[in-house]
Amino acid sequence: MKKLYILLFFVGGLLGACDSVKDLQPARDLDEAIPMATINAIKQNYPEATKVRFSTIERNRIFQSDFDVRVERMSAVVNHLGVISEMYRQTAIVTLPDNIKTYLASNYPNAAIINVSQQISRDAKIEGFRISIKERGSKDITLMFDTTGTLIMLVTDDRIPPPAGTLPPKLYFIDKNELPLLIKDFLAKKHGDFRYIKVGVIIENDAKNFSVVIGDNFTTYDYLFDEKGNVLKSGSFGINAPTGRIEDKPLAISDLTNKIKVYLDKEYKGWQFERGVSFSQNGIVQVYNVLITYDRKQFSIQFDGESNFLKREQIGSGGNDNKYDVRLIQPRDLPVTISIFLANKHKDFRYIQAAIITDKGKKIYWVTILNNNNITFDYTFDDKGIMLNMKEIEMKFPENKITDKPLEQKDIPSKVKEYLDTNYKSWLFQKGIVAYIENRILGYIVAIKVGNEYYYVSFDANAAFISARRG
Repeated sequence: MKKLYILLFFVGGLLGACDSVKDLQPARDLDEAIPMATINAIKQNYPEATKVRFSTIERNRIFQSDFDVRVERMSAVVNHLGVISEMYRQTAIVTLPDNIKTYLASNYPNAAIINVSQQISRDAKIEGFRISIKERGSKDITLMFDTTGTLIMLVTDDRIPPPAGTLPPKLYFIDKNELPLLIKDFLAKKHGDFRYIKVGVIIENDAKNFSVVIGDNFTTYDYLFDEKGNVLKSGSFGINAPTGRIEDKPLAISDLTNKIKVYLDKEYKGWQFERGVSFSQNGIVQVYNVLITYDRKQFSIQFDGESNFLKREQIGSGGNDNKYDVRLIQPRDLPVTISIFLANKHKDFRYIQAAIITDKGKKIYWVTILNNNNITFDYTFDDKGIMLNMKEIEMKFPENKITDKPLEQKDIPSKVKEYLDTNYKSWLFQKGIVAYIENRILGYIVAIKVGNEYYYVSFDANAAFISARRG
């Protein structure tokens, strides 16, 4: 049903330790000393800690310390002033609530569990769970759950493959007030009155992105922003989430279907895969876009959801035998003139990709965006940010056959009530829907309130639990 995917994952990277600042330096940042305030924070808060290790999350500002307390393996996120913001205790999957185990088994049946931790308070009470898994294709995913076993944030490293020589992304959490003003303004204009649920910072080399989860009108919204407030990813889940939403997902060569590979082998013998992206609707792939190199040229080739060829376009100006150098960049690295142009032209959109094409020594910016109406636009700009060309990419998606009907409390299936009674004590019904596809029940979503918190819980046609989000 309404699934979402946002970009990002958490990393440790631990090193040897001793009592001196020099020996506590992170192995990956030998030119950076760990601040004494950071070291003292661990010593003072965990006087029995042994095997203390430190690694840098954000240079000169945020650090992770890993250590043992008696027989327990612990970790903490500490800033340069010695303030501890997050504390974790490593555990095992058998200690997780049953609904988290069910969620993992249903949504990631073939994933390997890498790490399971309890997020704890200063008085050692469990505040939630952090689980790191590795999906097919070596994709790393981290899931954050609260104490009820409800998913708060799902983050994934979508780099396929990760650039050579780069470090994995790192994640830490901040208060909503620490968000850049541009991001807060965007959310206020788009959602008006909403609730912040979780705010994370992703550090990838020297780039900083922000993962933001909010609740609005019985729906959870997930956003990934760069430092300039550009929307890199977005998704939604809940009662009022759109059922026909288009999701984009990076592709590895192993993700290409055999039918696509056979076509490329026949028409482009000796082709070289560069990268790809798929577009899905309601969890079903509708379009594949594949960038290949062939005969010293590069082509963008599009296939439908059945892997049938649709069309191709040559990248670059065309007409010569040179291979164009296409280098991916972050939207924050685009010239300001391009960012302003796109913001004025498209009031609501997210970036699919941004790249620099070097063609005969000339620099061309290649930008692909997806607007709120599920229309993809392909732009090229010169090195001064002047638009050279724009193509509206027509992707023929099937008519959305999913319809929603209100679900009254008296009509909630008994199996759904049993699940809610077990996992959400004293829950109060707020709203519900039954999703149909061609008059056949597809599933249920129920919005409930427990204390001051809202939860949106989804079930399949047989009333079996699928997933839940806090809103």
